[in-house]
Amino acid sequence: MLDIEKRTPQLQKTAENAIKSPQALTELLEGLRSKKCAVRYANFKAIYYISEDHPEMLYPRWAFFEDLLKSKNNTFVFYAIHVLANLAKVDEAGKFETVFDQFYNILDGEALIPACHVAYVSHKIAKAKPKLADNITRKLLNFEGTQYKHRELVQANALRSLSEYFDQITNKEQIFSLARDLQKNRSSRARKEAAEFFKKHPS
Repeated sequence: MLDIEKRTPQLQKTAENAIKSPQALTELLEGLRSKKCAVRYANFKAIYYISEDHPEMLYPRWAFFEDLLKSKNNTFVFYAIHVLANLAKVDEAGKFETVFDQFYNILDGEALIPACHVAYVSHKIAKAKPKLADNITRKLLNFEGTQYKHRELVQANALRSLSEYFDQITNKEQIFSLARDLQKNRSSRARKEAAEFFKKHPS
């Protein structure tokens, strides 16, 4: 579980207040660009709660998060990855499809952390948009242009996501192959994720 997924009463209340007040919501969003890291992160966690519980409240602000996704600042990209993944379930207009390539090109980029998070949230998108599931699976299994070290950490997150929507995957042998490879990896995180996968999906 990521830190952002651990809820606190104070931030939960902040999120609930923002749902009731457009001004409070706007202030939360503006706070994402604060120069103070603590303010940015607290605001983001509250926004993340809203995106999980009431994505329809943030969907009209899609363009704001799309701009963050295009940023050269990896912190902003991190925010966008998680919020856009949560908004996919209310995206009837197909806005995610327009940023699909940019979103998944992060897997082939220069930065490890954003790539890890794209892999981590991918199951949410596959479940929200089943028509994209095959393309998402291909992206998670074939990111060859990586410029960062520790590719196995991205693969571990990818396996976690693939496990979550395993029933939607046609060619399951590819997933088993990835899991077997990670079983033998020197990374303890990779081996742990492989073990969890085989508990859920015995080969």
